[in-house]
Amino acid sequence: MRTALAVELLKMRRSPVVAVATATLSLLMPALAAGFMAAYTAGGDSLMTAKVSTLVTGSAWSDYLGLMGQLLSVGVLLSVGVVVCWVFGREYSDGTIGSLFALPVSRARIAWAKGLLVLGWGLAASVLAAIVAVPIGLTLGLDGPAGLGDIARAVAMAVSVAVLTTLLALPLALVASAGRGYLPGVGVLLGIVALTQIVTLLGAGAWFPWAAPGLWSGMGGPELASSVTAVQLALPVGVGALGLWATAAWWKRAEVV
Repeated sequence: MRTALAVELLKMRRSPVVAVATATLSLLMPALAAGFMAAYTAGGDSLMTAKVSTLVTGSAWSDYLGLMGQLLSVGVLLSVGVVVCWVFGREYSDGTIGSLFALPVSRARIAWAKGLLVLGWGLAASVLAAIVAVPIGLTLGLDGPAGLGDIARAVAMAVSVAVLTTLLALPLALVASAGRGYLPGVGVLLGIVALTQIVTLLGAGAWFPWAAPGLWSGMGGPELASSVTAVQLALPVGVGALGLWATAAWWKRAEVV
């Protein structure tokens, strides 16, 4: 397993796909949150202000970090989803899948190594986004927070939302593997994003794993966020674990065609 982790880590470090996704999560997400907060604090009757007002209820640090958590619920699914599709689908797209059958490391271990590294990378990128958000927030002139505890809870929620959403991207590994390329995975990813919107509009979003973290972060308003239960938040953990296990099982039995 150690060898598999080392090799897959080297692939991810040299991947432009991972580099772009890292920049998106750690830089673009805090910048977008800051831009939306600036529009909210500026007031006025612009369309942007009206839209941001549905996501933010105040101009304190906790509101700013809470908004970033909402953005991460979408940005992480898209960014990590693309990385997952690339990590597992590139072996087919680049024609390197055949060489994996000659390695002394089992293909199931390689799949587990890929999934665990993506999970660790998603966590690291989320923490980095929270760190970057602090100096950016200092430029906004936000209202003083009620206490450091409020900021800590807001940061913890943003990171938790990102981790749960990272887990929800792992089943795409099976799609990319069975589809023998990253494009089928990307297609399913876009379908999940669309389906999440539909399920949320129908009122069943909290029980739909891909919608629960976003609703918990306040995407549907504070009342709906408070109604999300621990059981519903545990669903993404089960989905991610099952998706990675199924992918490893598929890789163990896969054949070169």
